[in-house]
Amino acid sequence: MEIYTTSFTYPRRSRLTHSPASSLDFNPVSDLRHQDSFSQLHQQHANSTLQDPQGTASPSDYEAVQKLVMMAMAVHGVHVTFASVDQGRAWNFQISGAYPQVMSARGMVLKECPIQNRAVIRVARSDILDSPASKPSLKPEIRRRLDDIASQTFAHIAVVNSPLALSTRSLPDGISSSAGWSGLETERVCELVITGQGDSVELARVRLLVMLDELSGLHAECCELDHKLHPLICARKRNHLQTVQEETATNIYLPSPLQGVIGPDYGQNVTSPPQGTANRLGPNTIWITGEFFGVQRARDMLFKKSVERSQQIVSRDAAILPRKLDWLVTDRNEDLKALMHDNATFIQFPPIGSSTSLIKVFGEHRVHVQRTLRSIMQLACQYYVASLWLLPAQFNVLMPSSTLNPNQAATIIKQVSHATGAEIVFKGMCFEMHGLEHEVRAAVTMLLDLDIVKAFHHEIRFQIELANEHREFISGKKNGKINKIMQMTNVKIKFETFNDHNFLIDIAGNDASVLQGLALLQEELPAEISFHVPETYHKRIIGVGGRSIQRIMKKYGVYVKFSNAEEFAATGGYNDNEDNVIARTPAKNAMNLDNLKQSVLELVNPRDKDYINEIVSIPRKYHRTLLGEKSIFVHDIEAKTNSKVHFPDKETASDLVTVFGPESQVQIAVTMLLEHIPFEADMAVPPHPELTRICSSPDFMSFTERVKRDFQVIIVPNVKAPAAVNGNASEAAMECSFKFRCQRSNSDFLVTAREMLEQFLVSHNVHIYPSATSRTHKRGDSFADAFPHFDSKVLSTARTRHQNSADLGRPSESMIDRRLRLASSSPDVKALFNNNGSPSYIYHVEEEDDFLDPQPNYVPGPASDYWPMAPIGSGVPARTRHADDSMKRGSDSLLESKIKDSLAKPRSLTNRAQSLDLTYSLSRITEGASRSGLSRPDSPENSIGDTGGSSPTSVTTPSFPSVYSPLSSRSSVIGAKARGGVIMDDEGVDEVSRVISNLGL
Repeated sequence: MEIYTTSFTYPRRSRLTHSPASSLDFNPVSDLRHQDSFSQLHQQHANSTLQDPQGTASPSDYEAVQKLVMMAMAVHGVHVTFASVDQGRAWNFQISGAYPQVMSARGMVLKECPIQNRAVIRVARSDILDSPASKPSLKPEIRRRLDDIASQTFAHIAVVNSPLALSTRSLPDGISSSAGWSGLETERVCELVITGQGDSVELARVRLLVMLDELSGLHAECCELDHKLHPLICARKRNHLQTVQEETATNIYLPSPLQGVIGPDYGQNVTSPPQGTANRLGPNTIWITGEFFGVQRARDMLFKKSVERSQQIVSRDAAILPRKLDWLVTDRNEDLKALMHDNATFIQFPPIGSSTSLIKVFGEHRVHVQRTLRSIMQLACQYYVASLWLLPAQFNVLMPSSTLNPNQAATIIKQVSHATGAEIVFKGMCFEMHGLEHEVRAAVTMLLDLDIVKAFHHEIRFQIELANEHREFISGKKNGKINKIMQMTNVKIKFETFNDHNFLIDIAGNDASVLQGLALLQEELPAEISFHVPETYHKRIIGVGGRSIQRIMKKYGVYVKFSNAEEFAATGGYNDNEDNVIARTPAKNAMNLDNLKQSVLELVNPRDKDYINEIVSIPRKYHRTLLGEKSIFVHDIEAKTNSKVHFPDKETASDLVTVFGPESQVQIAVTMLLEHIPFEADMAVPPHPELTRICSSPDFMSFTERVKRDFQVIIVPNVKAPAAVNGNASEAAMECSFKFRCQRSNSDFLVTAREMLEQFLVSHNVHIYPSATSRTHKRGDSFADAFPHFDSKVLSTARTRHQNSADLGRPSESMIDRRLRLASSSPDVKALFNNNGSPSYIYHVEEEDDFLDPQPNYVPGPASDYWPMAPIGSGVPARTRHADDSMKRGSDSLLESKIKDSLAKPRSLTNRAQSLDLTYSLSRITEGASRSGLSRPDSPENSIGDTGGSSPTSVTTPSFPSVYSPLSSRSSVIGAKARGGVIMDDEGVDEVSRVISNLGL
């Protein structure tokens, strides 16, 4: 009998280290895990593997593995050895015997190996602890329920301090400078850390989430539905499940779609479970929490959908190499869950470690099933297979051929497997390597460097799996690429049909040159990128006869495929469900993929391009509210920003919400979404015997109402009377704090509200922590800081009305120095002009950077009412100012003081002032004097249209009253200017000032 020996390391993926942390109080008895607690692991996935905190295998783990190995040897009649590797983070197994028994034992080891998984649930300390401020201890009811969940799911649950919250509460307490608010801190949290084997962590996490919902007053029920239908009921990306949760305001927790594939079958083989427990741990159980009638309605909707889907279900089989299947379910389980999530399909795998190579995919539509199969095959292409045959150096029929000692081979494959991470098999003078590309390449290189292997001739073969659609791409025109590689490296390359989706590429050679051939072939393998472009842009980007896209493709050497609506529906999308454009190029040219994508998207409106996923953290407790009563606001945000909001799966206990949309709009959507999330912070105060009475007094009630009205900040006292300790209440600590709650848009007022609360408490002889008040209690400054849009010296000033910049303080000196003439600023100018029903003309002062342009901005009202420009050809400039005029105006101190006084006058928002430019009026005075001697010029109210400037001629526009004094008092001034042609003298300045004062400016 030929001996078959395999050596592999499990788990294969890199292990993450965890730092120990002190446990608070809860340590249930569990024989599956030693009693340690762990701090939070900062990672995206809620479920990850766990090893001993010190990085070494614990004695209990070693004993469990030893027990498993002894059982495998007894049941299957094989020889098994094991050792701890990677600093105790993994185990290396070596199994020898007959091929069928070895594969069965290998499957048993993979399924039952005690690999610890880990999950973390963050929860408010006040929800599960008696007195989170002083000596935290679990509430008796919480302890009892945690014991029940731990015993039923065989998981270990520990309550630990969160590294994101303060671990102690000593004086000065409640003061956290890192929290961003002086004297305020966000809500204290602790963590429920779940560890266990296989499915126990997933089961315990769902049960804990249901327990937390029940603690918050929600009703919980479970229902049984066939687990194959779960993804189909949810629809693609769980859109239908999210709709059900919106309409019923419920939380729906689904079991893992891979439950029972790895690890003990807790749901089926529970030893003496309590009544009604076995079905609650099965893969068919769905938990629903919410209001009672909402739960009933959600359950009915799920049942109705399951009946529809069960009648429309379609399935398809596919063949995959058995070792690739094992690698998929152990190393790529998160990718498999994502495939089922995105495509609304269910993948049924054979038992792990078996020689069965068929998988079955269930779905509602053939397109979804096909897309799932394509994605699985694409994942399988990452797994390589290589073989190294040892041939005798010379063949002599009279001499026995040299062979490799099985003991030597066992030592070699154990060392190579440990060093590279690949699975190494030795059978009949042949080494087989299974693993990722870099692992297989490293294993072949190590074997070729061994002296005992150099004594033989070699034949090396690599086997690569690739999608059928890439067959022509990799071979090139008339197999030109393949022929070139074979000539350069002296290797043989051939294609073999494997299944309906993939084919195999075999590369064979006699020496290390096969590695060079593999490298050249990998450079020709396709690298691709997919993205979304709205179909309305496709023809514009492709161009007439494809000229535009051909030019881009030639520039970057990348092939681009645009899918129209029909093709997109037939494929179901590329890498992402929404992707309808795919670009493909050889791997050696992969760096141009992004350049091509940018060139294509340059032709797309920013609102419709660069679709990205933005992750925003929203506390889990608000998800049900957002999906329920606030769903109308969420849909409004999606419509306005062309985005889509995806909430995380409830059973993951994740706070991360994904917003998918154009890059230019996603941040806007996130900001709008956060506006609906309340912000909470706590302020701790020392215990005070009168605090309970003060917080219930009418003064405190009126104070909180005033703060709520002025700042939209709600203050809620949290004063708990001390519980008796050994019959003496004085020995117990009293918990005193105040909770501040507001919208995130009003978070700037939190500091002001806290200072006002401190002032209130101090006025009632209640002490507060000194570090919180050392920088406060400046009444004037703190009050002014609460109103950043007012001047800190004069709170109610009208100057800020004229400032358009982001700085909402008083106008800067540079703004005043522009010497802009503010046309009539009187709030009574409407009555002055007696234009009842006339439109309002709004005057805007320019930004500070616009002082080089002396043109004022005029925004007219209705289109029928306007200020007419000067007649064409009249030579009179319409509303233009010159620099020398500005300097002349600014040189007069009286006029400048009048302008400054006008800035300080409040203006009515509903009665806008109308613009009146005196520059042109004065010039008309001069011109009139020069033409008609000292005769009085026509008043604008009697003008006939040749005056230009600011004199309207339309009957619908307001008419100007006469602004001139009697002729006798003005003739000398006007005549002097007309005859002499000199700049206006002091008398003229006084006259202009008097005119302005008469106008009420």
